[in-house]
This record gives sequence, structure tokens and C-alpha cells, in this order.
Amino acid sequence: MKALVIAAWLSLSSAPFPPVHEAYPFEKYPVIKTYRGRPAPPLLDTPRSREYRTRIRNGAKEGPNFAGHYTVISWGCGTQCGVYVIVDAQTGQVYWPSEISRGVDLGVAGPEYRLDSTLMVVASCAAPETYGYKNCNRKYYNWIGSKLILLKSEPVTGPD
Repeated sequence: MKALVIAAWLSLSSAPFPPVHEAYPFEKYPVIKTYRGRPAPPLLDTPRSREYRTRIRNGAKEGPNFAGHYTVISWGCGTQCGVYVIVDAQTGQVYWPSEISRGVDLGVAGPEYRLDSTLMVVASCAAPETYGYKNCNRKYYNWIGSKLILLKSEPVTGPD
């Protein structure tokens, strides 16, 4: 058991990229107000939203975790892959930004975000199972209430 804990710690400590909070200040994109009310039930008004209704409903109940009044909800889409949607906790509107809803390589890092910031940072690699951790980028997005706006993209290197 002790060896397993040490192995897990070593694998986490040798992550391919430095922590995002050291690379970019979330404070540059503050929210004005944080919603503290009861989360609205998600509006499942598209076939895709209805397909994932259980995951979306359960995640939305957790309440805001991003940009003041939004909830980022995730689920797996295969080995080291995660799908993310954003739900407005005030209105229940479900957003499927293509930057995060088509699958993010979790072998690199899932999106990083905070309740008190509109900044979302996504690190991903082009087909890491084929190319290893090459062709990797860290992208910085600003959430403007209905979509992610790309602010900056920078190449990063993995552990290869």
C-alpha cells in the first residue's frame, strides 16, 4: 500500500506541465458577483443535452464553480478523455463550447478554472497516444457568458 501511494505521488509530481496558476493569473479576469442561490434545473433543450441529462442534472446540483454563476460539469469519454459542459446556475442554460465539449486529453490536464474568474485554461496534445506528448498547447480562454474567447495559445512540452 505504501509503495502504491509513493508511486501515485511520483506520477503526479512529474506531471507534463507546470500548474496553470503559476503560468497565468486568474486574477486578471475577475467576476463582479458570485451567485449564492439555489441552482436552476438545467434546460435540456437539445438532443445532446437530453442524451447526457443525468450527468448534467447531477452536476448542476453542485452549484457554481466557474465565472461567478456557472457550473463546469465533466464526464469521461474514454481513456484519459473528459467532456465538459457549462451550465448557468441562474438560468439553467446548458452550453457546449467546442473547445471543451468534444473531449479533452486528461493525460495532460483537464481545464483549470475558478469560481472567482472568467478565465479557463486548457492544456491538450494532438493525439498523444500516437505522437506521445508532442504538439501540445496551453490555451487561455475568457468566458463571456455564452462562449469561450481564445486569448492566447502557447506551445508546451510534455515529459518525452
